[in-house]
Amino acid sequence: MSQPETTPHESHGRWKWDTWGRGPYDALSSVMLGPPFEGHLEFTTDIDGEPWKITVTYSKSGFAPRLSDGINASRLYEWDITGRGPGESKAYYNISPRHPDLRHWETGEPVNLPWESQFGQVEGVDVEYEPSNIEPERALELLPEFYAAIFEKADEHVYPEYFRKPPHPEYSREWAHERYLRIRREWAEKLASSGVLQKVIHHLTDMEGVIAELKINNKEVVNHQNRLVLDPASVGELFPGHTYGRKFEIYQLADPDAVSKDHPSYHPKVEVLVNQKMNDSEAWAWADRQEVVEEIEETLLNFLNWDDIPLAPDGSGVYVPDDHFEAVPRDDPVEIYPDPTPRLEANSDHILMTTLRDIGETPRDVAEKVATDGGVSVEAVAEQLGKHPSTIYRAIQELGELLDLENGQVSYRARKYREEIRALVESAEYGIESYADRIQHLMGLADHIEECSPFQQWLAEHGAELEFDQEGEPKRLRIDTILSTLKASSFESAQALASEAIDKWRHSGNDPVRFSKLPMLWKSPEGNTKSRPVGRLAPDW
Repeated sequence: MSQPETTPHESHGRWKWDTWGRGPYDALSSVMLGPPFEGHLEFTTDIDGEPWKITVTYSKSGFAPRLSDGINASRLYEWDITGRGPGESKAYYNISPRHPDLRHWETGEPVNLPWESQFGQVEGVDVEYEPSNIEPERALELLPEFYAAIFEKADEHVYPEYFRKPPHPEYSREWAHERYLRIRREWAEKLASSGVLQKVIHHLTDMEGVIAELKINNKEVVNHQNRLVLDPASVGELFPGHTYGRKFEIYQLADPDAVSKDHPSYHPKVEVLVNQKMNDSEAWAWADRQEVVEEIEETLLNFLNWDDIPLAPDGSGVYVPDDHFEAVPRDDPVEIYPDPTPRLEANSDHILMTTLRDIGETPRDVAEKVATDGGVSVEAVAEQLGKHPSTIYRAIQELGELLDLENGQVSYRARKYREEIRALVESAEYGIESYADRIQHLMGLADHIEECSPFQQWLAEHGAELEFDQEGEPKRLRIDTILSTLKASSFESAQALASEAIDKWRHSGNDPVRFSKLPMLWKSPEGNTKSRPVGRLAPDW
């Protein structure tokens, strides 16, 4: 199955060199200070066949000059180089000097920078970089080209090797990286309305030790700015082995209808950002940047896959190319993880079922009250139900897996629990006991359900879901993973899973004949959704 190549949006970091001392900084200062440029230069040049408009200006640093600098100023200058290329590509650099015993320009006190502890008593240069719509590696390649063009414009010679050697891999740091895909508006609305953002936040609500936040901004248009922010612990629950906190965002122009439907910006971007703010203010080494990129790309493509959005960029009609996103297949597919949310859904249903099936009248009334009112005090529940608070406390104990009790306030541990029971209370045919029976029927569990049935365990293991019709009868089996019907394929066998499903269904005390007639849905290696009756797939049925 092909996958789309992502493209960079923004990155931000700092490169450090001690290779040439302050040479690159001092050389630039020598041509930019005084006539003819007087600290400002603008021109257009051709680099690798592309036109780039280059601007050079200065800003005042916080460092006092040394006597040997020979300048009549209270502060050293820093040089800002901005290149604007095709489309919206941009490369910005701030060139700043480094030397031992840096002093504050105003107080004369030593400046607390890590330079000396990293490099020792040597001179060098520090380059802050901030490119847009180009890879940071490309920004690193452009820096010496910009330098050469500046000195050619000044009709001056410069050492040709400046910035052509790699920066220090560990001391150079990156603290932000963002990548995106552009997808058609209707697919982005699917993501936002009832898709992966809601599923992820829904299932993280009952996990201890995680921080996640969903922000919806549909004021002007759907998907103007919808964000899901995940801390490192949340990310680890979704992607085993991932360690960086991140933001998943769907971004649409505030007024996309102001542009033509044929213009790329009529359709939203889907982006993932990793920055130091979401990672305890920790940046990462320049040498580790590819690890960050891999986690970003896996998040982008897995989130789309978990919401049944085709990944194949060719012929799917999902992806929209723009000046920088080409919507072409990538050469190195990222890892596709099983959707964790069906497993969590099954666990939640099991807890609801086992808790509600035999509860008494008072726990039932407490469950109803907390579901309709949200967080409420024990005293308030006792007063409204006409019970002694000790009776309410006993009922809460009986509902222990559903409810949290803290400082006299009782609430549901997971939003799912509250929503399920509140929907029951508000329904016309309410009966909490029959609801427990219905869950038991739907999940295909035997009478003794202290442990999950073999079939439910199989669903959880494979991230599968059994869907039901309005009468509570099984309707279809959905497996959200890539399967193949070919014997020589490297993907898991659809036939083998169909056989397992029938076997686990039978060993859970259910009739396999009716189950074998259900359609089974899965993803093919080509990115399509396939469907065949379970029994026709199973080779031994």
